[in-house]
Amino acid sequence: MGIPVWLWVNNPTPSSWGPEPKTATLGGVTVTATAKVQSLTWNSGDGQNVTCGAGTPFNAVAYANTAAVDSPTCGLRYQHTSKGGTFTVSATTNWVVEWSGGGQTGNIQMPTTSTSTTLRVGELQSVNVVTPAGDTNH
Repeated sequence: MGIPVWLWVNNPTPSSWGPEPKTATLGGVTVTATAKVQSLTWNSGDGQNVTCGAGTPFNAVAYANTAAVDSPTCGLRYQHTSKGGTFTVSATTNWVVEWSGGGQTGNIQMPTTSTSTTLRVGELQSVNVVTPAGDTNH
């Protein structure tokens, strides 16, 4: 069955997730452009790809006395260990800028942004642990 892994954007803000609107006027024409993430794709490093929104942060206190639980909005399950090595996990966002002004509208696709980290999966069991308040490293 595998271990559930919850995927989420940590503290999304308008500048890191959107929407981020900006307005400018020149020569009597006002244009409003709004940048936002159009999609987010996670690559697990073992062949799985998951496309979803900002996700739901895992709450260790709420799930402290339960079995492994799948994320309600964005997650995956590793089906095998990383065999002593690591998986390279990446998140790739696709941004779009929606604009309107002067009686016109349109969309501008922006270059994707991506980040990655490594993850070692040694066992396919889970134990939920309550950590001290403010500890975001678990």
